[in-house]
Amino acid sequence: MSLSEPVKEFEDQLDRPENQQMIKFLKAFQPSAHTDIVQLLVESVSGLDDIQFYCPDTDNHAYYLAHTRDGVIFAAAIGMSALMFRIPPESMPEALQKGGEVFQEVGEPWVSFNPFWPEAEHAQQNRVATLDMSELKRWSHLARQFASANA
Repeated sequence: MSLSEPVKEFEDQLDRPENQQMIKFLKAFQPSAHTDIVQLLVESVSGLDDIQFYCPDTDNHAYYLAHTRDGVIFAAAIGMSALMFRIPPESMPEALQKGGEVFQEVGEPWVSFNPFWPEAEHAQQNRVATLDMSELKRWSHLARQFASANA
């Protein structure tokens, strides 16, 4: 699927109990997404099977979501620098150690990474912020597995 052909069935396909935290946030704030963060999302999920994308308005750079064929959202690109993954609870400590933060507006199990400012001065104490594409692909793979297991 190209970036200019988003899925249009938000209410039907994605209106699932697992997605309600994220949907509530998206409806309340209608966030945008910079094309650079969207490109990282698309690249991070490349190679995964049965991935679909949703964006309500690509012309105006709205948020961008990755979801399973069953409609479980597992990754999101929001704003200038937030790349988020819905990860299994047992992976949360490692994600936080690697520079992720619980996405407070949505809550666990959503972790937000900022792949553009991984320098040490931006990381919190006792955290290592090292994000390259292999790491982002690892988080997207975990998120995809978690979404499939809980569908």
